[in-house]
Amino acid sequence: MPDYLDTDHWKVAQLVDELNAAASEKRALQLIELLKPEFSKDGNQFCFIYGKLPNDCVVGFGNTAGEAMYDFSKNFWNYKATNPQHHE
Repeated sequence: MPDYLDTDHWKVAQLVDELNAAASEKRALQLIELLKPEFSKDGNQFCFIYGKLPNDCVVGFGNTAGEAMYDFSKNFWNYKATNPQHHE
């Protein structure tokens, strides 16, 4: 087999990917545990809601509870207050 294919490099890259996925899952689970958002099913999707609907909240939707959790986590970390009165 030619030397240009470094199998150790691919093993390390795979390990890093697995560690990143585990860290992402842990971060999302910790956020759910800390905030305790409302969990429900909305139509054919699962939903996490934190705050007051319709505009003062963070939500996450997904076909599975896990997808909803990741969507909620992503939306939480990207949430920007649109009303400057919130931070007086």
